[in-house]
Amino acid sequence: MRILHYYTASDKMSKDYIDILSKAMTELNYLSGDSCIENVSASSLHDALKVVRTSVVDIIHLHGCWRDSDFMLVRKAKKHATRIVVSPHGQLEPWVIKQDYLKKHLPRIIAYQKRIVSDAFAIVVMGRMEEECMKRLGWNSRIEVVKNSMITDTITDKDMAKKMLSIYNKVMDSHTLALLNDEERKAFAALIKAGVTHDQRWLSDDEKASISSLSSLAWRRIKIHAFHTSISDTIADAESTLMISHAEIRPESVPCYLPLEDKRRGLFSKELKPLPAVIADDKGYHTDSLCKFIKILQKHAATGQLTFKDIVETARQMRRALVDEIAFNEEMKIKGLDEFVVSLMQIMHDYTCMEEGFMLASPKNNSHTKKLASMIDNELQII
Repeated sequence: MRILHYYTASDKMSKDYIDILSKAMTELNYLSGDSCIENVSASSLHDALKVVRTSVVDIIHLHGCWRDSDFMLVRKAKKHATRIVVSPHGQLEPWVIKQDYLKKHLPRIIAYQKRIVSDAFAIVVMGRMEEECMKRLGWNSRIEVVKNSMITDTITDKDMAKKMLSIYNKVMDSHTLALLNDEERKAFAALIKAGVTHDQRWLSDDEKASISSLSSLAWRRIKIHAFHTSISDTIADAESTLMISHAEIRPESVPCYLPLEDKRRGLFSKELKPLPAVIADDKGYHTDSLCKFIKILQKHAATGQLTFKDIVETARQMRRALVDEIAFNEEMKIKGLDEFVVSLMQIMHDYTCMEEGFMLASPKNNSHTKKLASMIDNELQII
């Protein structure tokens, strides 16, 4: 994990604080999610952008506020999927904001400051008073308190570093699906296929290779996402099927940030109607039952609540269902679901490695497909 600390060159206290934090953190690799910690710092936009361009930066930690350069750095960070942590260092307390409010602070609040704080994965404050100020401000609810060992003897340098590292880990263990690269996403889909079929003979050599090449960090991220989308059992079945084990990763004990109550969807929504069982009729066909299943699935999508678990369950049902394709397609047209089905088939291919022989229609990658993918990908999005 590489953390870039960005501060104002004239702010000696922040520089000293970062130096102490970085030095104390060098001995804590064993506590990091990826077992490697590197702290770098920059006090100019030029230097900060150079670090982002020339290396992988997992987190940019902004120290202080009200810099126009913060906006440029954060915009660049988003293009690289770099996550933001903000330490206001008291600069968002009411008495600071009120100083020169109309000419200095209000324009910056409107232009970038509020958005930067709102979009940060975490806000780190140094005491309860600053915490209360941030709560009253209401820009971000993910507030963490870490006392500064430079100004209080109630915390040591090492304990301060441990607490900060736990926040960094929490940031990197949140919405982990967004951190998987294309190859890791393919391996995740292949794992779902193995977990659903319970037979590794269904996997191609390329799919097996993609799984075997997963790093321990990728496994960690997959298992955390699987746990919070309630498909851990499928991944466990995949491990059993492929005779591999990553039992050392216990996602239920990993702290992370989850969607707020008013933004929850999918598994976190109280209004989500469960998918019906797919059962055979007296002739052994699942056509009517699967039609009802697809209709409920479309309702989930129409309300923006299509989930990873929905897709895994759909893969499970499609692989076991015996369908009268002509009757099914006619029913889908009558109900106006034929366009939904072709997009869903593309999703099934991309997320579960579904083969053409199990498809209910020819897959189509269109704008509707992208909307469905966005719902699944952003199920655990917090910003």
